Parts: sequence; structure tokens; C-alpha cells
Amino acid sequence: MNTRSTSAIIIGGGIIGCTIAWELARSGIRCTLVDKGALNQEASTAAAGMLGAQVETHQPGAFYELCRLSQQLYRNWSEEIHQISAISPQYIAQGILRAALHSDDEQELKSRLPWIQNAEWLDTSEMLAMEPGISPHILGGLRFAQDHQIHPVQLAKALQAALHKLRCEIREWTPVLGLLERQGRIEGVRTAEGSLYADHVIICAGAWGSSLIEPLGLKLPIFPVKGQCISVRTEAPVLQGTVFTQGCYIVPKLDGSMIIGATQEEAGFNKRCHVNVVSDLFGKAVKLLPSLEQAELVGTWAGLRPGTRDGLPFMGTSAQAPGLTVAMGHYRNGILLAPATGKLIKQLILGEQTTIDLSPFSPDRARAV
Repeated sequence: MNTRSTSAIIIGGGIIGCTIAWELARSGIRCTLVDKGALNQEASTAAAGMLGAQVETHQPGAFYELCRLSQQLYRNWSEEIHQISAISPQYIAQGILRAALHSDDEQELKSRLPWIQNAEWLDTSEMLAMEPGISPHILGGLRFAQDHQIHPVQLAKALQAALHKLRCEIREWTPVLGLLERQGRIEGVRTAEGSLYADHVIICAGAWGSSLIEPLGLKLPIFPVKGQCISVRTEAPVLQGTVFTQGCYIVPKLDGSMIIGATQEEAGFNKRCHVNVVSDLFGKAVKLLPSLEQAELVGTWAGLRPGTRDGLPFMGTSAQAPGLTVAMGHYRNGILLAPATGKLIKQLILGEQTTIDLSPFSPDRARAV
């Protein structure tokens, strides 16, 4: 393919959309990135930034392999973005401790050991030796040394700066009103400012994406899942790395704050935070890290993750919509899966063999979901 004369429109300016634009622009494809608002103002920058390929995967399979691929790409990917943008995404190569607070949780964690990679079981004393501030009442847990973290806001800033340097055309506050079709092929988008045309149209509009493709007869069951988070600060650091237990994680950041997350609620497009939900989340955090009881509250917020009924993202093309490529439904793993998604979508656009089989993530599986 002669990429010099190839163009692409990317609908959705979250981390997934920005990453796809980054990969395509670096391959010589002329990219236009459009978003209904400002870039990275929804789920992407509401995230805590855990890169939990192992800690958040409960069974082997295609999704675990996708997570592992992205984890392997992440460090070099973030360094390349840093070099071009001159903004650090704050990649921190510190592992995650997944603590068990009750026996059922302990059994579930130990059941992962036969298949999960780069994990080791630590007893209570070993966990406390690594993180003295956590509760002595834990029953041990798993250490995931390769599950690192990044700062989503800094990553967003770095990606945006890199896209400007790569001369990607960015159109913020430009809602896409519909897809343009000619002779059975998607060839562009319709906006209030006029129509835009390209060789490829890629949709990665998160929880808002389904309505754009329903007129094509392609119904993807993507829905918003609200996640509420808390940011706190203590007078002195009480954690070295991320700690995680059932229903709660605590992620320390370089500025001394800690992000506590995150709830899960299907509440439509409502992003309001609720005192009772935030209070319950904070209570779980204190059980894991008792010193948080005296922490200063920095802030609370909510984001809308794009959920799917089977828990898998939709990535690839559909026989019902030639010319359209889908990359949506990453749920709570959008930050983690950005490098792999960008690489795989680029391979599809360039007509290359994809690094992993994308059939488990096919948009056409929606008929059976």
C-alpha cells in the first residue's frame, strides 16, 4: 500500500483514538482526528493508570493474550512518545500487590497460579515486608512484578503534543453526525462543519460509539459503566507501589497523591459522584491501608467506561460496513490496551498480518453477544 496517498479519519479522541492516530501518522498516513469535545476528556483521563495485564485478568484466553501483548509494548511505546513530545507520560516500573482480605479471595487468587505468568504468591509477612503500611490482617497475596503504571493525564498531554508534531489534523468540538456511505462502502463522516472523506474511517468513540453505526445495521452493545474515584494525600508517603484488593485499588503518583478506585455502576451517561458510593470505596481502601484514615481529600470524579456484555472489546472490520474499522469497548482497560490496539489497527489498515488473531474481538460477534 502506498501510504503517502492514504488517508484516515479517526472518530474519538480518547487514548485509543489518539494512539491509533499516532501509529498511522508515523506510518505516513494522513490522519484527521475528530471528537465531539476536547481530546481525552472522558474515560481516558478519569482512569488511575494501572497497567494490570495480570492483576485484572481472572482466566486465560484471547483477552489475556491481548493484555500481555500491550504490556510488552508499553515501556518502549511510552518512551517513543516522550521523545517526540518532550512530555513524560510518567511510566513507573513498579509492580502491583494483590492482597487477599478473606479466604474466598485467597482461594481465587491461588487458582490463577497454574496459568498466569510472572506472578508469585507471598505470605502475610512477605507482603508486609514490601509494603509495611498495609493491613496486617491480609491473608497474603500475589505479586505481579510486571504490572506497572502510567499517569493518564500526562500520557494524554504527551500523545496530543506528539500528534501535533506529526501534523495530524485535530478537530475538537466537532461531533460526527453520521457516516457517509457510497456504493456500499463507508467513505467519510458528516459533521456540522461539512463532510470529511478518507480512504479509511476508524471509530473509537467509547461509550458514545454505538449510535453512529446502528444506522448501518451493525449493533454493538457498548454501554457506559460509571466508575467513581478518589484522590487523597498523606503527610508522608505510605506506599511504594500499587496495592489492590477485591473492589478497591490504591495507586501512588509522583506528586505524592494516591488515586483510589474504582466503582462500577450502569447509570447511563450520569457522571455525578455520590457521597455514599465514594464513602464505601474509601472504607475499603482504609481496610487495606489503615493510615489513609487521616489522609487529606484532594478530589473525587467519575468516568464512563465503554462496557460490553462479554467483557471483550470490539476490534476489527465488519462485513456489514466495508471501509469502517472499529476499536471500541475496552471497558476498564483502555489505558493498558492502547499500544496493542494502535499496533493492531495499524496492521489492519496497512493490510498486514496482525500480531495476534483478532477474530475473538470481531464486531460481527455482536450478533451472538
